[in-house]
Amino acid sequence: MAHTDIKTAIQATTPRVDDAWFDQGSFLTSKHPVSIQYKTATDNGTIETLEGPVKYIAGHKIITGPKGEQYPISQIKFAAYYDDDGNGTATPKPIVKRAKLADHDGVVHASWGDLAYKRGEDYIVNHGANDFGVVKKDIFNQTYDTSKLGGT
Repeated sequence: MAHTDIKTAIQATTPRVDDAWFDQGSFLTSKHPVSIQYKTATDNGTIETLEGPVKYIAGHKIITGPKGEQYPISQIKFAAYYDDDGNGTATPKPIVKRAKLADHDGVVHASWGDLAYKRGEDYIVNHGANDFGVVKKDIFNQTYDTSKLGGT
């Protein structure tokens, strides 16, 4: 079997994270209204996130999470997801999203980069149609409401 045939066979049998993947075993959640710190990028660059390297451009917000981890977010998504407190901090808006604990290892292909995830160690958050994020389990438990963890 040729290398491309093997790759195609692997891709066909590997579960894929898409909107339908959330139909079983996901739950509704939202972020806790706890302020986060951010800074505004002045140049283009790449930041090493917990899920791998992610590119950003000048103007993106670089958010610092509860364990000191950092990740970039576009100005448009920042305005949609956060209320700016005006002092280098912002509070998450009460937006309901679907989330699911990863049931396989893989990579989410986001517009800003590839985010690796591991079975049982990461949550995949569905922000909107074909818009996904990866959050480490311990960070998810600190920053998201887990009271409805039980599945839909």
